[in-house]
Amino acid sequence: MENQHQQKNKSASDETTPGPGSNFTPLSGYEHFEATTQIIIAEILRRKLPFEIIDANNNLLAVRHQNKEYIIHEGTISDANSLIAYWISNDKWMTRQFLQRSGISHANGILLERGFLPAQLNAVQLPAVVKPVDTDHGIAVSTNLQSRDEVMKAVENAFQFSKKVIVEEYFPGREFRFLVVDYEVRAVAFREPANVTGDGIQTIQQLIDQKNVGRGTDYRHPLLKIVFDDEVLRHLKANSLNLNSILKNGEKVYLRKNSNLSTGGDSIDITDEMPSFYKDVAVKAAQSAGLKIAGIDIIIQDIDAAPAPGNYIVVELNAPAMLSMHDFPYIGKNRHVEKYVLDVIFSSK
Repeated sequence: MENQHQQKNKSASDETTPGPGSNFTPLSGYEHFEATTQIIIAEILRRKLPFEIIDANNNLLAVRHQNKEYIIHEGTISDANSLIAYWISNDKWMTRQFLQRSGISHANGILLERGFLPAQLNAVQLPAVVKPVDTDHGIAVSTNLQSRDEVMKAVENAFQFSKKVIVEEYFPGREFRFLVVDYEVRAVAFREPANVTGDGIQTIQQLIDQKNVGRGTDYRHPLLKIVFDDEVLRHLKANSLNLNSILKNGEKVYLRKNSNLSTGGDSIDITDEMPSFYKDVAVKAAQSAGLKIAGIDIIIQDIDAAPAPGNYIVVELNAPAMLSMHDFPYIGKNRHVEKYVLDVIFSSK
């Protein structure tokens, strides 16, 4: 197994001062890996453990610890999570059933298959959310749909990416990602939807181009470029805006509702500010599917209100948990979550 650059390699994951994700420095010699994998490799190097790159294109590696070999895919997929736990989290409808079994709040919704009857949509109150049952990174997810016509168009689009589609009631609030490792919350990030703030001079298009500087187009970077698609145009139109509109100085405009970093969202660390009630919910949600490493997405309607089941919903369980948002947030400090992840992986055998 290779164990190169143990002393000379230095990644920005060594950085401890607060700062934006743009402070991320690719790990020398491993720049072509996703940022989460780079973070794990940096931790392996710090521990001076022998490891082997099996398939660089698939972020697949093997590391040895105490005479045992551990296979790690994309930084967090490993024997730490069982196959059944991973399978549950990969199916959004299946996830809902396990959340329900554990008494965890989630949105009311229905599951559609091709050939569904339009009348079935009447079971879901507007506004609504439409999402494919088994995609990730916010692909074909449409939120805050105000009419049946909008819902039908979103459903048709979602069916291009999955054989089954979920339509559920829209739950207003702010979405947070809880990183649960070995049934303990190690970091919490507010993932703010893609947005720009006006200066009274530049158009929305120019503001987007400016904000995209330094961001990546793939997960080799903690922060990704704002993506142009129909959802952005629809969202601007709903606010009587277009790409040529000029915002007032200090005026912030959101370009979409979903807060996925893959579409240009910002990660803001709020680990210390998050009430323990919701951290307990995140742990319980991970336990419901048996996930020892998980990114739990929770929408909280009013974080300043007294915590209660009616004030939140769990949106998704993510077995592949993105670590870079917690080590290199747009705003906040490095939580160094990789050390906890590697520890739980090594405890799986």
